[in-house]
Amino acid sequence: MSAEGLVKELVLLNGGIAARIQCDSASIPKPGQYLLAYAEDANCPLAEPVFSAKSFTDGFLAAPPLPTSWILGTRLHLRGPLGNGFILPGAARRVALVVFGPQQMGAVDSPARVLSLLDAALKQEASLILVCQTLPDDLPFHVEVQPLSALLDACDWADYIAIETRREYLPELRKTLGKRSQLMVGKKAQILICAPMPCGILAECGVCAVESRRGLLLACKDGPVFDLKDFLD
Repeated sequence: MSAEGLVKELVLLNGGIAARIQCDSASIPKPGQYLLAYAEDANCPLAEPVFSAKSFTDGFLAAPPLPTSWILGTRLHLRGPLGNGFILPGAARRVALVVFGPQQMGAVDSPARVLSLLDAALKQEASLILVCQTLPDDLPFHVEVQPLSALLDACDWADYIAIETRREYLPELRKTLGKRSQLMVGKKAQILICAPMPCGILAECGVCAVESRRGLLLACKDGPVFDLKDFLD
């Protein structure tokens, strides 16, 4: 569906610029889903995939990174929500949220997209561990933060795992999980794969294609959230 949005506020979030976007409730993406957003007066000719970091009754907080041309009052054309999002099991009581980016690759990705699950997990009184490289802003005090070196221990502990990573980091993620792969198959685990998604399903252009155990999949249509088992050895 198509709708209009308005940039109501710009905020610094985990070292990047996030935007509070006002829109109707039907346009608010669920955790892991995305919108394609286009500003008519912007220099960028392509629509941008936008993820929610937190939802409100009148819109949502769009996770960084966002176009630098978006300023307070920018009017947006929105299409979506699109794609498959995270599905937090109602019975989950130990939740691990992971932002995977190997330090040797210089990753400093914001955890905002995976933290969109935070409110739902706290609502069902789940214990939470966030595994990432940098300490996020304004985390509730009862969310435990662990470095990437604790990833395997966090996965052993959790009964639901949500991972966010870039497409180019998938080989390193498989290598890191290593012998834990069979154990992970028996758990509810999902992965948000960040890749360019310029067509937003319409053209199936293949720019966002990812290799999986089921063959070639498109992040824009088959994801961007997938079952983790499809990417384990």
